[in-house]
Amino acid sequence: MEGQNDQNDLKVKKIAVAVIVVFHLVGLLGFLIPAAQPYFIKLVPFHLLLMFAIIVFAYNADVKRLLLFVCGVFLCGFLVEVLGVSTGKIFGSYYYGNTLGYKIAAVPLLMGVNWVILIFSVGQMLKSMKIRNSILASLIGAVILVGFDFFLEPVAMKFDYWHWDWHQIPVQNYVAWFIVSVILLKFYYALDLKQQKYIGIAMFASQLIFFVVLYMTTGTNIFA
Repeated sequence: MEGQNDQNDLKVKKIAVAVIVVFHLVGLLGFLIPAAQPYFIKLVPFHLLLMFAIIVFAYNADVKRLLLFVCGVFLCGFLVEVLGVSTGKIFGSYYYGNTLGYKIAAVPLLMGVNWVILIFSVGQMLKSMKIRNSILASLIGAVILVGFDFFLEPVAMKFDYWHWDWHQIPVQNYVAWFIVSVILLKFYYALDLKQQKYIGIAMFASQLIFFVVLYMTTGTNIFA
């Protein structure tokens, strides 16, 4: 019976990975085709919600721990964005566009969801590396996320996710990303969430490829 459950879970994971890869690929093609861009930009909130749903429904361990992780990271991620936008003291001076949808206190609710997706996917990826020290793993994960943000920022400005004053991304932003990422990844490790085969690597790799390709092909690296 246990073996059958494992087989069923593996099938679910494979389907989830296929959905992750296909939706990122289709989305990338839509963003690369100028005529399709306006339509695909409107689909960004639904895409993020789908990735979030995959994380939740494909998880096959202690659901209470997962919900605690989701609530903790969502609230922390969202609140730090609210403080960042309202004060300009955390990430620098920036404001959100319309792509990410409904806002509270000038911050899209989906920013909390985005932090959940990023921390979960990187945390899962790091667990597959068998790094036993949670502090070391959190530091490595934060470096990875800062590297990811390097490609994300210009693309985000190009497609109205958010905008930096004077079109300049401050070093302060990357420092803040690193610190917030370390804290949230340490929280992830403290909860000891079970590793889910393939999900984390597929999620993070798909997002990274998506933003790297857009960075390299749409002129976003020079804020065109």
